[in-house]
Amino acid sequence: MKGKTKLIGDFKVHPIGIGTWGIGGYMEPVLGNEEKEIEAIRYSIRKGQDHIDTAEMYGKGHSEEVVGMAIEGFDRERLFIASKVHRNYTDSGDVLFSVEKILKRLNTEYLDLIYLHSYWEDENMGKYLEGINKVVKKGLARSLAVSNFNVEELKWSIAKTSYPISANQLNYNVLYKTEVTKEMVELCLKEEIAIVAYRPVERKLLADKCEDETVLKLAQKYNKTPAQIAINWLISQKNVIAIPKAVEKEHIDENIGAMDFQIEENDMVLLNNL
Repeated sequence: MKGKTKLIGDFKVHPIGIGTWGIGGYMEPVLGNEEKEIEAIRYSIRKGQDHIDTAEMYGKGHSEEVVGMAIEGFDRERLFIASKVHRNYTDSGDVLFSVEKILKRLNTEYLDLIYLHSYWEDENMGKYLEGINKVVKKGLARSLAVSNFNVEELKWSIAKTSYPISANQLNYNVLYKTEVTKEMVELCLKEEIAIVAYRPVERKLLADKCEDETVLKLAQKYNKTPAQIAINWLISQKNVIAIPKAVEKEHIDENIGAMDFQIEENDMVLLNNL
């Protein structure tokens, strides 16, 4: 793989981030797994991963609490921590209040990146964006981003914001490319917006139970796992960052191992056409 870091705005980050959807719970908090989850995040950081992605929606904030415990003792300036404000907080003042609670759960004074978690057709959308801008202006976050925005929604946010959009987080993997169209790629490259790919490895489709013949053949060719092929395909793209979630050390090592090789151009074309 070319290059060992990626850019989100002005920040250099590891091309494989630490996803936390499911850590601390999904839609509700799940207690009892914190010790293992904390150790997984710490192990990832010790292996060189510095970009942690979370959201106040994950486990109703418990994911952020787990991350806050996990980063204790590490040099904060060497970490890139991102979270997302849920659409429940639409008024600009509510967004500020929400981010203050996020920071408290994460036990940090600032975020490196704050996302609008989603877009919806509503007159309050402008206030939502205004609130995120105030968060950056007050120094509670160093940069802002959007999540699940299509091309037109992304153009709208670029035109309306006071600060550059540093990233758009999208569902993107070698078998699902619907949201990352050619127009989206061109717009993000033009505006220097990173594409942060969530669900980079669908466990049933691109890892343990992979049945796609192309992915399986390439895994055999490169002596890698299907998951490593899938992640390598993503991070080989100029402005794409992957954020897989892993709590087992062997899966963390497997993810990082996706950086140790480069897929040939003709094989990239095969994967592009899946």
